[in-house]
Amino acid sequence: MKRAVSQSILMASVCLAFASCSDSAERLVGEGLIAIQGGTLIDGTGAPPSPNAAIVLSGDLILRVGTVGDFQYPPSADVVDATGMFILPGFVDMHVHPRVGAEDETLRMLLGFGVTTIRIPGVGYESPDSTGIALREATARGSLVGPRIFTGAKIIEGPTKSFPDDVEVTTEEEMRAEVRRQADLGVNLVKLYWNTPLHFIRAAIEEAHARDLQVIGHLRQSSWTEAARAGIDGLVHSGWDGPTWELVAPGEQEALRALPFPGNYHRFREMVDLDAPEFDSLVAALIEHEVTVDPTLVIIQSLYYGDDLSILERLEPEAASPSIHATWGDGWESANPFTMTAPQALPEGKVIWPIAMEIVRRLHESGVNVAAGSDVGMPWITPGVSLHRELELLVEAGIPEAEVILIATRNGARGLGKEDLLGVIAPGLSADLVLLRQDPLIMIQNTRSIETVYLGGRPYDPSLLLDDLR
Repeated sequence: MKRAVSQSILMASVCLAFASCSDSAERLVGEGLIAIQGGTLIDGTGAPPSPNAAIVLSGDLILRVGTVGDFQYPPSADVVDATGMFILPGFVDMHVHPRVGAEDETLRMLLGFGVTTIRIPGVGYESPDSTGIALREATARGSLVGPRIFTGAKIIEGPTKSFPDDVEVTTEEEMRAEVRRQADLGVNLVKLYWNTPLHFIRAAIEEAHARDLQVIGHLRQSSWTEAARAGIDGLVHSGWDGPTWELVAPGEQEALRALPFPGNYHRFREMVDLDAPEFDSLVAALIEHEVTVDPTLVIIQSLYYGDDLSILERLEPEAASPSIHATWGDGWESANPFTMTAPQALPEGKVIWPIAMEIVRRLHESGVNVAAGSDVGMPWITPGVSLHRELELLVEAGIPEAEVILIATRNGARGLGKEDLLGVIAPGLSADLVLLRQDPLIMIQNTRSIETVYLGGRPYDPSLLLDDLR
């Protein structure tokens, strides 16, 4: 009897606070419902913000989306007052390489910064082949705290490889066999690297698509246009290699493609022509074949400005744990060790930065599916912080805040082929949400004002995830 009275009091208080018990309200049933009410919904579809929203979660899914007063809740429902807050889909980081010894901290940091989904294009240099798969399974069953994961294994390259830990293939059949081997491991995708020629790429795509796997490319030997026409699913990095050397005069292409990375680009700015017909052909191929571009502006800037602490320190290395710092290499505190040991002249390399920004702006404005990624695992790329810095750079490139939010949510889901699961706030999709205290449409930096992160319907307090890592 006492329980019935207490339930009646609770229900009455809910009705008074949220006007959710009108005669026309839909009566919801079920145990463990969470109702997030009163905030402004930015749902990831591109629709105008919806004030006084009501989002109902049931288990790991979104049950209903409406406005306050649309629904009646059972007494057991947890009603969250989100008045004054902004409710977004969880963020998607399309470029994460967890490093050995820092995997747990990396995943916790990402979740603490609102990243509810990541793509691991290829495992870290020193990681075992199955690292991404093991992390994916551990986060899925809850034994490890972190975002949901879509992963590859070792990066494939041939006929010669750039890094010792890549898998080298020397024939098309070896490429096919390696794709099959990785498919048998249980990957979601395979990644191809610099020195892979077009006929190898075609073989990988054919084999991977037969297994319902995606193919991602960080390409140099082959152009983005060629790879798009071959059916590749995703391309990464916008500031060098495939998307740039193909935009110079044919006689200059081989010379630029042969440069060491990031290379000696003292003439590059004058050579690249973004108004040339080749750029239109590139855009048309990317759109026609539904290729997602993950530009990773944040890592490009940290490489080209690897000697400039005023740029690097915007990545807030103090937020990272000592274990993460240990993966960044000796001397990282004074410069980016990856670029400082490369055969290059950094002042000359900086001239390509405006080109990288302009390429991304034009790709997005042309309708290419641009997604957000940060290349976590590289020096100075602080997990979570780097994704938000990427969003800032997209705005600096000339993309409006509202569209950058789509890039960080819906577009990532599209790039993963998971629009039916992620990326927007709608009934039937995963209950991945971020509650913000400040409006990200006014200033993109407000994506950092995170009150609560929901992953699969479970709430996380960012301060509890992050405070003990520093």
